[in-house]
Amino acid sequence: MNGRTMRRIAAFTLITGCIVGASPAMALSASNTFVSVWTENSGGVMNVKDNEASEIEPVKGEYYRVAHPNDRLTLWNKKHGLGEYYEDNDGDAWTVESGNHSRIFKLQGCQYLPVYPDKCTGWKSE
Repeated sequence: MNGRTMRRIAAFTLITGCIVGASPAMALSASNTFVSVWTENSGGVMNVKDNEASEIEPVKGEYYRVAHPNDRLTLWNKKHGLGEYYEDNDGDAWTVESGNHSRIFKLQGCQYLPVYPDKCTGWKSE
């Protein structure tokens, strides 16, 4: 092989490695008996599902976005116990969702308890 062919092979290998190595953001999720949380749209949208929609206590999703990595954000699902069916934009029952913004890299779901510690899923991250 001549030098020109070797350079082409090296360039092809480098470009292919970069494309293959650039994997898309993985969806994050966590759940327990009371709440399920997950991301969609390449990690830009947060979803919070009330797994026991008839319960009195609301549920929430706590999360961090790459645009503001030190700010803990909270998405509440307070439609609990209303007796009316509701869903998010994708048709997921008993679910609320955030707007589509920067990628979410860490999340947890919690059932809010005013007197006792919240019942949380534990933090999940990329």
